[in-house]
Amino acid sequence: MKYSIVITTFDKRFESDLIPLIDSIRAMRPNVEIILTVNGPAHADFNQNYRSKLFQYLARHDKVYPMVFPVFQSLAKMWNRGVLASTSECVLILNDDLKILTQDEKSFFDNFELALQTAPETFTINGSFSHFVVSKREVIDVGFFDERLLGLGEEDGDFYWRYHEKFNREIVDIEIALIDNIHSDVTDGGYVKGIRTASQFNRNFIKKQKYKDILFGGYKGMFD
Repeated sequence: MKYSIVITTFDKRFESDLIPLIDSIRAMRPNVEIILTVNGPAHADFNQNYRSKLFQYLARHDKVYPMVFPVFQSLAKMWNRGVLASTSECVLILNDDLKILTQDEKSFFDNFELALQTAPETFTINGSFSHFVVSKREVIDVGFFDERLLGLGEEDGDFYWRYHEKFNREIVDIEIALIDNIHSDVTDGGYVKGIRTASQFNRNFIKKQKYKDILFGGYKGMFD
């Protein structure tokens, strides 16, 4: 099955995380389309040295298409723009703080593509929205990630809830080996944090506005 990859990133993870990730993807899958959504800073000017180095690096790789935002955007918006820009119906969305592994001449992509043959249209990988798959059709049916969440965090749980309301089923999780979630704590310093890298604004919006009148147990990993 044809698929595209969407990666979200920002300046502070360029050399430590993004370069190794794209290098490994290109070594294993040189022709898969990559849509790169590049976030700007919350309360600073965009780093022009980073911009120059980023474009020089990306120019060495075919089929990597950057979308650069001069100022800070929500993760929901970056995911939405990446999905819309991709040319495949099936989209693999990745955080930048991931490591793609190989073992016995097999890689994560070998396992992933095997899983795709029988997988549903939307699913998480190894219990996390650090790496997950959506189809454009289901994103349109459910509604895109909520861009009123102006920072980072809760956009995954909110989509999970709306997905269940739309289809009366939970998002399937599939265990796929040879991908390591580094869980980087390196973040933009310009917004107030809630839990780890998530923004307090998103947490407050979910609990005090969007779902303040709804009582439910929820699902593992969403809204506590």
